[in-house]
Order: sequence, then structure tokens, then C-alpha cells
Amino acid sequence: MKKIKILIGFLLLSSSLFSQEALTLDHAVAIALENNLNIKVARSDAEITSNKASRGNAGLLPTLGAGINTNYSEHASDELSSSGSLNFSYTLFDGFGGQYSYKLLNLQKDQADLSARYQIEFTIANVITGFYDISEKSDDLLVAGDNLAISKDRLKRNEAKYEYGNINKLEVLNAKVDFNRDSSSYLKAQQNYDEAARELNVLLGRSVETELQIIPDASDFRVFDLNQLKDEALNNNADYLIKRSQLEASEISEKKAKSSQLPSLKLTSNYNYYENKIAGTNSNSQLSGGLSLSMNIFDGKKKRITIANAKIEKQISVFQEQEQRLQLEKDIVHALASYEYNLQLLSLEEDALEASKLNFEQSREYYHLGQISSTTYREAQLNYVEAQNKRSAARYQAKRSEINIKKISGSLLK
Repeated sequence: MKKIKILIGFLLLSSSLFSQEALTLDHAVAIALENNLNIKVARSDAEITSNKASRGNAGLLPTLGAGINTNYSEHASDELSSSGSLNFSYTLFDGFGGQYSYKLLNLQKDQADLSARYQIEFTIANVITGFYDISEKSDDLLVAGDNLAISKDRLKRNEAKYEYGNINKLEVLNAKVDFNRDSSSYLKAQQNYDEAARELNVLLGRSVETELQIIPDASDFRVFDLNQLKDEALNNNADYLIKRSQLEASEISEKKAKSSQLPSLKLTSNYNYYENKIAGTNSNSQLSGGLSLSMNIFDGKKKRITIANAKIEKQISVFQEQEQRLQLEKDIVHALASYEYNLQLLSLEEDALEASKLNFEQSREYYHLGQISSTTYREAQLNYVEAQNKRSAARYQAKRSEINIKKISGSLLK
């Protein structure tokens, strides 16, 4: 009865898969770009920083303020007074400090955009890896189902042979044990598939209970050139570009620190209105304006220390950029070496699969003719299952290596 339930469950699973929406790799990436919550947060953070990159925040625009005041007092006679003012201020020159501040704000905007891109690429790489994971688990589930069907057929044949007295009871029991073991393997494969589906649904930003029908990625493997990958990484890798931007920011910060040694010229204008009512009306207004020039002659060497520290910070940024460049080159070399190794391993596993398939098909024919034992047939069956699983694992591991190269080189979303 348990055998029948397992087979019915397998059939129900197969039929339900055909009723679900087909999910390709490109479709999965598109869904993640729209729904993934980490991507939404990254984009929102970049938007906040972009809003801050304004001329007003850099102090390059004038300021205008207004104030109104009304007072009432009751003594020997009622007194009501009111006043108002408008205050205008505009910095004409501050040693180019405002311009440097504006450049820094725009660099911070660019860095936020790069950080958002890095987070998006990181998330999409996880989505693609998750898609490959569930594709591999889907292959394992299909192999486990086929293997279970083979074991069921072997058990039925052994039971029939035993009834006719062609084999002893021990071979029937062995076939039954193998069938139960393969049933457990199928259930475990089903569990692994369900867990991978839930993981992928979370990455896609939707309910974990959303049913999936995976259409495996059948794309060919790319051929990469190491020198080209290095150039692409230096021009496109988001993490490295952030370090380069930080180096540029440190250079501007040093210039801004030096600009504080120059004088500051500011334009100001004020309009004041006053009215006082005591048994009549008394009012007046005044408009004033002027230019003010200021320069800090001595501040206890604070500016000198600030400039010295800015130079040190710029040198630190140079070191960090150089270190990041070396790290990036190493990552590219490692990634390409791993990719080429996995392609070689895949080729070996494909050859092994072809050999084990031929061996299994020949063994099955001999077993049906009664020319080999049930144990020998079982060994060929297990070798064939192992070869299928290894080939599937090798293919998706090579695909993961390919994605890692694209991520490091900054070409994942291109």
C-alpha cells in the first residue's frame, strides 16, 4: 500500500508541475528586480543620497528668512506693538569651499548609486544561484523518481520469479529493501526540492508557498579571456569603483581643507519694520545691506592640523585603492581558474554518465534475459543514478562559477 501511495504522489507531483506557471531564469531575474525587498531598500537609499546632492546643501544658494513679532501689554494705557523682518544672505566667495562641497555631495551620490548597484548585483547573483539550486534539485527529484520506478519493476520481477521457483526468497527481500531505500531517497529529494523552492520564492519577494515549475537554463557556457576580464573588472566592478570614488573624494576634501585658509566674502541685506500703537500710531521701516569680508588669521593651528590630516587620509585612500585593485585581480584569476576546472569536471562527468548509461541499459537487458544476477543489476542501477546526479551537480556548479565571473567583472546585469 505504501508503494502505491508513493507512486501516486509522484504522478500527482508531475501533473501539478504542468499546471504551474513556467519560470525561466530571465523571468526569475525580472521578478526579483521588481519585487526583492533588499533591492527596493538599496534603490531608496540611493535616492535619499541623490536628493542631498544639491547646490543648496553645498551652501551655493542664497538664504532668505522672515520673522514677525506682536506684543500686547496693559498698563495705564493699552500698548500694542508689532515688528517684522526679512534677512537675506549670500556667500559670494569662501575659497571655493562651496564648490568643493558640491563636488563631494555628487561623489557621495555616485557612491550611493554604485552601492545600490552592488547590492542589486549581489541579490541577483543569489537569485541565479537559487535558480540553479532548485534546477539541480529538480534533476535529482526526476532521477530519484526514475530510480524508484526501476526498483519497483525489479521487485515485481523478483516476486514473479520467486513464485515460479526461479530464485530464492532472499533475492526478493533484497529487492524490497532496495525499493524501500529508494523510496526514502525520493522523499528526501522531494524535501530538498521544496526547501529550494521556498528559498527562491523569498529571493523573488513573494510568498514561500508560491508553486514553481522550473524550466532549466540550457544556455551554452561562455568563453572568457583573462586580460579582457581584468579590464572589464577595473571599469565596471562596483566595489572597486567605490574605492576609486573615495580616492577622488579624499583629493577634493584636501582642497576643501586648504580653501579654509582663504578669506570669505558675504553679501547681506535686511529689511525691518516696526509699529507701536499708543493712542495713535507710530511706525517706521528700515532697509540695510552690505558686504562683509572675514578671514581667520590664527585659530590655534586647527586648520593646519585639518589640512595635514586630509593629506594623510588621501594617502590612505591611495593605499586602499591599490589594495582593492590587487584583490580584484586575484579574484578574477581565481574565478576563471575555478570556472575552467569545473568545465573540465563537467566533461569528465558527461563521459562517465554516457558510460554508466550504456552499462545500465546492457545490464537491464541481461537481467531480463536472466543472464546476470539481481545484485549485479542493482549495482549498475546505482552507478547510473550516481552518474546522473554528479553530472547535474557538475553542470550547475560550472554555471555558478560563470555567474561569479560575471559578478566580479561587473557584467552580471548586462
